[in-house]
Amino acid sequence: MADRPLMGKRVLVTRAEEQAEALASKLESLGAETVKLPLIRIEPSEDETVLDAAIERALAGGYDWIVFTSVHGVRTFFERVRCRSADLQNLRSTKFAVIGPATGKALEDFGFTPDAMPDQYTNEGLAEMFERLLKEAEEKRPLRFLLWRAQGAREILAKRLRELGAVVEEVHAYRTVPNQLPNERLNELLGQRIDIVTFTSPSTVWAFFEVLGSERARKILDSAVVAVIGPVTGQACREFGIEPQIVASVHTVKGLVDAIVAWVKRQSEPTERKG
Repeated sequence: MADRPLMGKRVLVTRAEEQAEALASKLESLGAETVKLPLIRIEPSEDETVLDAAIERALAGGYDWIVFTSVHGVRTFFERVRCRSADLQNLRSTKFAVIGPATGKALEDFGFTPDAMPDQYTNEGLAEMFERLLKEAEEKRPLRFLLWRAQGAREILAKRLRELGAVVEEVHAYRTVPNQLPNERLNELLGQRIDIVTFTSPSTVWAFFEVLGSERARKILDSAVVAVIGPVTGQACREFGIEPQIVASVHTVKGLVDAIVAWVKRQSEPTERKG
């Protein structure tokens, strides 16, 4: 039992279908039963000409830094590079920054080691990291940044970089939209109890209420513990009047799983030890 601390827990995974397995497999290895409910789906950008233009500039050495804030961002970027049969050596003079270890691993899969990654795996962490790096840089000309990310991404990073004098190009390479599911499937998946609901991004929170409807969503949350990957996702929950009981201090899938395990273990401790 010690090595399967989530035994008996039924956990709802709300990530997109192609992302769900990374979280579900970790939970299942610890004894949990998972329910995969892909409430969001990832769609390509509606304007590919902007993406192609950014790829051309990148291959011509037009950026000092390319910043990725998700695994999907890395993959869409390099898939477009490969579609052009371009030589990846053209990117060797460019520096790459990633928001966290999973995004860094995706970059390494394409043969590039991240040049920078913040201590806190958030846009705020990236902004603080670049504030330090740009102040330390010997290069006095404005540095050129490409932010390759999702449509609707938070503006804090771009805003801070511009305040620091950087030239910033934002490219919306993909978008996350609610995944409308048939009522029959929803009823089948949610017909049994849910002990823990996991949210890994604000978009999963918003889609939870949109796809399920407020009444059904709140009925589930009334009897379940809410676990979020970090404070930004936690704030999205609060916008709906939901206070997360579990907030990962390390904003990764592993960090979320570790936080869930720690919470479950605390609940099983004798009352006098908790207090």
